[in-house]
Amino acid sequence: MTDTGNEVILRVEDLRVRYEKSRSIWGTPRYSEVVKGVSFDIRRGETFGLVGESGSGKSTISKAILRQIPVIGGTISFEGERITDWKEKNIPLSYRRAVQVVFQSPRLSLNTRMLARDTVAEAVSFHLGLRGAELGRQVDMLFDDVGLPRYLGDRYPDELSGGQQQRVAIARALACDPRMLICDEAVSALDVSTQAQVIALLRRLQQERGLSYLFISHDLGVVRNLCHSVGVLQHGKFTDIGSVSDVFERPANQYTRDLLDAIPRLPGRMAPIGAV
Repeated sequence: MTDTGNEVILRVEDLRVRYEKSRSIWGTPRYSEVVKGVSFDIRRGETFGLVGESGSGKSTISKAILRQIPVIGGTISFEGERITDWKEKNIPLSYRRAVQVVFQSPRLSLNTRMLARDTVAEAVSFHLGLRGAELGRQVDMLFDDVGLPRYLGDRYPDELSGGQQQRVAIARALACDPRMLICDEAVSALDVSTQAQVIALLRRLQQERGLSYLFISHDLGVVRNLCHSVGVLQHGKFTDIGSVSDVFERPANQYTRDLLDAIPRLPGRMAPIGAV
């Protein structure tokens, strides 16, 4: 297991983001602020869960971290460097490699005309510059890492199950050896048993590689199984934030309590991190 210590890898401080919602008859833009002073840390080798209903600002925060949208206030720092100081057209490739994304729908994020192996190989070739036999060996290793039989590399995405497609997407994200993954509803499109398998995979990869995760979800039950700390968003602000045990056992806000009350109580769910 990688020794990750307790270092903060990503720090978000008083983040504010707005979108233009309309214009006046004179062409003056009218804005809606969707993230309203959000602050949180992600520590190396740990998972921070970002929870809330649709429209609460979860994906907007991830886009700000990826520098896909401008921010109007606050700072985002990665490994001590303020990435909000960078101009949007000059984001270093090193940062793009360090922070990768796994999306909700692997079916939509994968090229349906490319074999699974070629999808992963393209990412490896671009980021690491490998060719020939060396490229093939690296792709085989990534398939092994995500628990995907190598023969499935000769299939197209539509010939794979949802769980297998998501493993291909994770292998592609790992191709450049990132230090953090943003998992944006990465298991919400999967059935319950496949969710458990992918969550177990993410746990193992975290232990082996020292990865940090920003895990975005509307499902507090999944977050409890995977995350070390969690922030609950409502209308762009945190209603609760802290360790998973604190938020789940002692929620401070009625909105959080209502979300917790809605978690299905199913037998045999995976034990949360730290449970014996």
